[in-house]
Amino acid sequence: MADQALPQLAPRELCTGCGACMSGCPKGAIHMLPDREGFRYPTVTDACIQCGLCSYICPVLKQRERRSAPAVFAAWNPDEKTRRASTAGGVFALLADYVLEGGGVVFGAALDEELRVRHVAVTSPAELPSLLGSKPIQSDMGDSYQRVKRYLEQGRRVLFSGTPCQVDGLYRFLGEYPENLLTADVLCRGVSSPGVWERLVRSIAYVKRKRPVAVSFYTKLSGAKDRRFRVRFEDGSLFDAPYDKSELGRGHRRGLFLRASCHNCPYVSTHRPGDLSLGQFKGLPKDFHPQEQKAGISLLLVNTARGAQAVDVLPLKKVRRTLEEAVAGNPALSEPVSAPEERAVFFNAFAQQPFQQVRNRFLAPLAYQAGKQRLRLPGLLRRKAPAERSPKQTKPPKEPRTVREPKKEKRSLWKKR
Repeated sequence: MADQALPQLAPRELCTGCGACMSGCPKGAIHMLPDREGFRYPTVTDACIQCGLCSYICPVLKQRERRSAPAVFAAWNPDEKTRRASTAGGVFALLADYVLEGGGVVFGAALDEELRVRHVAVTSPAELPSLLGSKPIQSDMGDSYQRVKRYLEQGRRVLFSGTPCQVDGLYRFLGEYPENLLTADVLCRGVSSPGVWERLVRSIAYVKRKRPVAVSFYTKLSGAKDRRFRVRFEDGSLFDAPYDKSELGRGHRRGLFLRASCHNCPYVSTHRPGDLSLGQFKGLPKDFHPQEQKAGISLLLVNTARGAQAVDVLPLKKVRRTLEEAVAGNPALSEPVSAPEERAVFFNAFAQQPFQQVRNRFLAPLAYQAGKQRLRLPGLLRRKAPAERSPKQTKPPKEPRTVREPKKEKRSLWKKR
């Protein structure tokens, strides 16, 4: 590409890594390659013929059509077992069952044998558990867009679940809204680096001296509010910790290793690309089905008529709520995650230092607490200057205590005989 200009793609700080440009290139001239932060970005090779299709497909370079306000529901799956395996209320599992029973195909994020997060297709209920539960790592799309297109051309119904940028990328790749395609975008608070996750997996294996074979990022325990980060090893043993107190959770909650575009996400609004939007319903009143809240309730946004038709046929428990309530309790609908000051410092260390040092410096409990303090508003932390402090009120001196004379010992009236 030295002799000709590169095609116009999204600026690096805004590129979501959806892979639509790679999937749509007629010459296979674009590869998605990881950078020093572990995120995949498009790289244009000499096979490019300057057709401009990648620029046309890129969702970041296009403005989406506005939709009317979505219908909002608090929803949950009546099947307790399926719901327990889900991060929130288990609505996605019902959608997937509905599509699979009709001979359709379901796409979603799953962990492979190396515990890398990839988008895969499942065609039977037996394969569905691999898609349940949220994964905070950005998934590798691979050839998922092309496979969706092939299944649609065969006349099969497809359910595609992913982050809003992945759903939008699929529509841009297809160039249309096929009738047999149903999409569900997740209420995302940013995706973590696949490269950092890969190093964390290696580190866990090194520390425990055994190979991890399965991970659940948001395990539910009966009656517990907090989600658990759980790793199962090849010998059957488990590592279990609250997600927020795991190394992945500490970094993810601080936004320490999120993709750069997540801090400028254009999808953080009630204007969603999917037919449906799914997430955990936060901020519900305490007296709203308290037992169901303990088991998990989904926030379900119905964005299109196609989404409404799908929801109406599901054996779903749902209660209508207001959009204002949904926005108030779910920041994924109102504002992106702010980039912490130490993000660049973290990735510089990640690229140059042994990972054990990086873990100790940024992901240990003390480092996490320090990072949380730095994320607070400066105005809340600013201590008042001495001149601003109100003078201490001096208490009046206490009156001296009266010292009483010791009482005289009474003599007994009874004489000792």
